[in-house]
Amino acid sequence: MRDHSLEKLRRGIDALDQEILDRLNRRMRLVEQIGRIKAEKGLDTFDPGREEAVCRRLVEANPGPLPAESVRAIYREILAASRKLQQPLKVTFLGPEWTYSHLAALSVFGHTARYVPQAALVDVFDSLCKGLSHVAVVPIENSLEGGIGQTMDLLYERPVRVVGECYLEVAHCLCSRAADFGSIGKLYAHPHALGQCRKWISEHLRHAEIFECASTAKAAREAAADPASAALCNVKAAEHYGLSVLAERVEDHPGNTTRFIVLGLKENTPTGDDKTSILFAVADKPGALYQVLDVFTLHGLNMTRIESRPNRLHPWQYLFFADIGGHEKDKHVEDALKEAASRTTFFKVLGSYPRANPRNPIRFDLERSRFGG
Repeated sequence: MRDHSLEKLRRGIDALDQEILDRLNRRMRLVEQIGRIKAEKGLDTFDPGREEAVCRRLVEANPGPLPAESVRAIYREILAASRKLQQPLKVTFLGPEWTYSHLAALSVFGHTARYVPQAALVDVFDSLCKGLSHVAVVPIENSLEGGIGQTMDLLYERPVRVVGECYLEVAHCLCSRAADFGSIGKLYAHPHALGQCRKWISEHLRHAEIFECASTAKAAREAAADPASAALCNVKAAEHYGLSVLAERVEDHPGNTTRFIVLGLKENTPTGDDKTSILFAVADKPGALYQVLDVFTLHGLNMTRIESRPNRLHPWQYLFFADIGGHEKDKHVEDALKEAASRTTFFKVLGSYPRANPRNPIRFDLERSRFGG
């Protein structure tokens, strides 16, 4: 018996789908006009402040039942398609594909960008500086292991700007072509993944010989070539290399999150909810660091992160990386930055950009539609 109520609902959905498609194409025609104006004025295709403002406005106006994260996921792809009409965006990242860096880039720029993997972090920075890519995505810190030293070094050495950020939850899976744990003789993994899953490995794979790899994606590729081996990797790398997930979320500490930053070459416009990253050095004398930090307190600015790093170019000197609330063009932030700079021996504003929420990281195992799953 035919269910006429179901057919009626489906016809309603079909009609709405056609209406959505018509409106999307109307939107894209406006996007093409904006693209021509940007080209005439020499403006960048990617405007992270504008894109974040669009997403925030729609999330706030969303009456449901569509969840906020789904609204963001849908509009990330719409914005990516809009950028492609104006100019294909080239995004470089620490490769290979299907690493966490690749997933972070996808979460920001969607599937229609052109992705250019690099073998080393220095190559990511140089690709951007040489104009071979429009933007770059790099890891800057991990919730368990702290700052990524090489990224901080390159932020000091290269003339780039931080124009965005995102937080990605690191969820490791045991993936293999083997049928069960007992059939696994080799385990391939990145050193960080091994450290984050040490207890689980000791309890379940003590018999396996361990081989370190340069990335989780490479670990998945190695495991795919040997049915008696396994890899610690993310689910997208497993899917790409044809591996089955034997055990999900095997990390010893749930909630492990990596913060990624988006790099560009130009300044962002304020959005009303921004963060500013700075880099500075102080004289070797009592109270020098306190005098800088006191400036931000006096101006009522919240410092969300500070970390020291040895200066590679000047031995036994230290650089301080810090994040503060607000945009460098906000008057009270601008005043604070000028005063702080006067109390340092070196001062660099790395960039101001829309603030992401570290307590609500992207979980690609739950948002697979966002990553093509």
